[in-house]
Amino acid sequence: MILETERLRLRPFREGDRGTVAGWNADPAHTRHLAGVQSPAESDETFDRWQRHWREHGFGLLAVEWAETGELIGRTGPQYHRVWPDDPEVGWALDPAWWGRGIATEAGAASIAWAFGELDFPRVVSITTEANTPSRRVMAKLGFVLHARVDSEWGEILVHALDRA
Repeated sequence: MILETERLRLRPFREGDRGTVAGWNADPAHTRHLAGVQSPAESDETFDRWQRHWREHGFGLLAVEWAETGELIGRTGPQYHRVWPDDPEVGWALDPAWWGRGIATEAGAASIAWAFGELDFPRVVSITTEANTPSRRVMAKLGFVLHARVDSEWGEILVHALDRA
C-alpha cells in the first residue's frame, strides 16, 4: 500500500527503517512534543507497536519519503491512540531538517483522505499538547477543530476532531 502526493510517498514502515526511527526518537528536537527522547530499546518497542497496530487493524502509521530521492523524512497516518480510543488519530512527525516546508500538512491531508476514503471512518482526531503550536497550525489548515481536553500521562492534551464531509 502506497499513497503518493505531489512531493511525498507514504508507505508502511519496513524493518530497514528502524535505525532512522531510532535516530529521530533520540533527538530532543524531534521528540519535544512527543513522548520524549527514547533509548534504542524503547524506540524498538515503539516501532514494534506500530507494526502490531497494522497487523491488528489493517492500517496504521506510514513512513513519509521525499519522492524525489526516496529519503525517509517522517511519519504520518491514522492509528488508534490509547488516550482517545474511539476515533483513529491522524498524526505526523518529521525529521527536524524537513520542518517548515508544508510537508506535515501535505502528509496529513493524504492520511485524512485515506482515512475518510478507503478506510471509511466517519471521524478522525488529531492529538497534541497546548504548547505544540506548529502542529496545531497544521490541524487548523486541515480543518480540525478543538473537540476535548483530556488529562493524560503527558499532562493535558488537546483532542481536535474532523468529521467526514
